[in-house]
Amino acid sequence: MKLALAMIPAVFLVACSAEIGAPPPSTSDGSEGLTLTTAQPDRLTGSYVDGSGRLISFDVARSADALYMEVTTGTGHELIHAETVGDAYVFQYLDRRLTLTVAKAWVAEVQAAGDDSATMEDQSQMQWDGDRAVLDEMLAMPEVQELPWLSRALGVQGYTGSAYPASLPLHKIARQSADALNIQVPPIAQASEESYCSRPTANDCYGMCGPGCTCWSWVCGDCCYHSGCAKHDTWCRNGDWYWCYNITAVVALFGC
Repeated sequence: MKLALAMIPAVFLVACSAEIGAPPPSTSDGSEGLTLTTAQPDRLTGSYVDGSGRLISFDVARSADALYMEVTTGTGHELIHAETVGDAYVFQYLDRRLTLTVAKAWVAEVQAAGDDSATMEDQSQMQWDGDRAVLDEMLAMPEVQELPWLSRALGVQGYTGSAYPASLPLHKIARQSADALNIQVPPIAQASEESYCSRPTANDCYGMCGPGCTCWSWVCGDCCYHSGCAKHDTWCRNGDWYWCYNITAVVALFGC
């Protein structure tokens, strides 16, 4: 790990194209084996095994603008590697075959400009190296189908993105994989009507963390409006495919 130890982590997506191969049906019921070896607000490490024995290992950490994320499969594939490098965030996908470099300065500008600004549309501070079809290829991997269940399992145990910022990248990429693959994840028992809050827009679903109008209360701790989720919704509304529907670890940079 290249950042200060214990600090260091990200976004995902929609298979509405026949070009994306559908992974095998999920065998998960959301209650399989989640094992945590480190569980701190700024760092989570562990693994998740679904009902068919598919394994996902993860090491995510975050403190201030220091970010680290490593998600791997039991078959030896590195789904995502991300870390802070100098004045940028560097995200690498599927065995590092595709790299996305995002300038810290752009992230700061987007945060200052608000949830629906022209600054968000200026992607000149982002640099791709490699074939972005790798993102589509990732969606066909069965482990990606299990990410929503990994996210839910963390939520059931109280590891929300608000209480454990290190978990937010995992929740965000899981949420996008659920969008992309039309995976319906049931709410956790802790979710209640009281967690649905008034919103600053006429669209009651805008900025609510979860696919469509489905609330994933464990992403940011409730079903209220959250700026980070609103930014993702804006990209989706504007048809920005690679930020909305493909596994790009960007939205988590904006937090809850």
